[in-house]
Amino acid sequence: MSIMRRIVSVVAKRKARETDYVLGHPVEVTENLLSTILKRNQDTVIGRKYRFETISSPEKFTENVPLTDYQQMRPVLEEVYKNPTGKIMTAEPVIWYLRTSGSSGKPKDMPITPSGLKTAQVGGARMWMAFMNHHPDNTKILDGRMIMLGAPAIFGDINGVPLGYGSGLYLHKANKFFARLISPGQDVFGIQDMEEKMRAYALCCATCDVTALQGIATLILAFVRRMEEQYGPWLLEQLKGTKHEKRLRRAIDSEGKLDLAELWPNLRLFGSGGIDIEPYREWIAKILPQVTVREGYASSEAYMASQILPEPGIQLMPDLNYFEFIPEAEIDDEEPTVIPLSDVKKGNRYEMLLTNANGWYRYRVGDMVTFSNLNPYTVRHISRKGSVVSLAGEKLCDAHVIDAMAKACLATGAHLMDYSVVGVIDGPIPHYTIAGMFRGDVDSVDFVKAFEDALGKANWEFLNSRAMGGLGPTTLAKARMSLHEELVKATHLQAKPVPLTTDRSVLALCEAT
Repeated sequence: MSIMRRIVSVVAKRKARETDYVLGHPVEVTENLLSTILKRNQDTVIGRKYRFETISSPEKFTENVPLTDYQQMRPVLEEVYKNPTGKIMTAEPVIWYLRTSGSSGKPKDMPITPSGLKTAQVGGARMWMAFMNHHPDNTKILDGRMIMLGAPAIFGDINGVPLGYGSGLYLHKANKFFARLISPGQDVFGIQDMEEKMRAYALCCATCDVTALQGIATLILAFVRRMEEQYGPWLLEQLKGTKHEKRLRRAIDSEGKLDLAELWPNLRLFGSGGIDIEPYREWIAKILPQVTVREGYASSEAYMASQILPEPGIQLMPDLNYFEFIPEAEIDDEEPTVIPLSDVKKGNRYEMLLTNANGWYRYRVGDMVTFSNLNPYTVRHISRKGSVVSLAGEKLCDAHVIDAMAKACLATGAHLMDYSVVGVIDGPIPHYTIAGMFRGDVDSVDFVKAFEDALGKANWEFLNSRAMGGLGPTTLAKARMSLHEELVKATHLQAKPVPLTTDRSVLALCEAT
């Protein structure tokens, strides 16, 4: 056993005891966390406004502090942008901003504090360490390189405070000891051209012992497909005459396809985040049969959960966030019922609220979760509240689609009568199909191009996923009849159109794609 494995194995066992306590005493630890957050931030603008110093219980917290969301917090965030050390949301200064994917139609820039960064690092480490503790052989992932598909830690700033993406930041700020195990690095994370970026990953993965892959599942699979089907001959040319040539030649067949089991014999872990992994499990098992899938659950506001147990599902971390929940039936009510973690029911679906070290208090992050277990608290089927589809982590919403359809019609002169954009998973590469009813002819190629161009400008993650192969090309299926009229017939006169859906029955009203 290597020195690295010995050291990390000891740390992992110690952290396992800590995690076991957190999961075994969730109410105690989460109420302690709430008390700590309120005490630490009582002398902030928000703390004084809601009299944090008078709050001595979760019930009093609920009474003093109203629910909030991003739109309500925008004026406060504008003040934070102007004065990141001004003790507005938190007593700690803002040290970074994380750019979101824009699931509400426009990307947001979310503040990160030192304590908020630490909680994200703790949550992420728990997933890795739980995997290593599950079986002694799992520590062998430390003998090679863990490949992370990441975005740049810094691509700008807001009044001198760096602005970037979470995957890049967490590696940038990782413990130097741990960071040595992660490849590639910020130089590759920062590459903007996706073909260049994927080839940089290919070179990295052809020249090291890959033991783990981490990132959004569909993007990892897109990279894996490129490695199998496209990059073999190119890699052979790039590495000719090096010490890696012999290993590469063993893995490549006469048609130029790579045998990844031969190339990556020690690959064991597939760490997934950003999307619901369930639709992709069968495909992962087919192409990477030797790996174990483990999930993490995070947003730009917080790190919420890590998969600690081998069974499907993600365990909430009540020492990193104080959680509250709104029952699904009440999410659109003006004054919904809000319940603590201790009152959730197995099998029920809820909107999640967060209070944490980044300065969010009773914040409606916009996610819906279903509890599959209460001991420990385990969630599955995570999705965005409202009409949002995320096939590859792009979190496409109605606003994106409506805007892109309008711009496509303007660019092509198409006369659109009715439509619905359908997210489709029917193979290894998910894609979107526009089910559209047009008056007169429309050039399908031109229309789809205009649609994707507009969508990419509104949603960077859509553009990224398309460029990296995580999403296949959008297709156009011409509807034979009005989709909305059929919906009205099936329901009622005031039924609303459905701009975005994953209901493939919509396609039954269309001609062949």
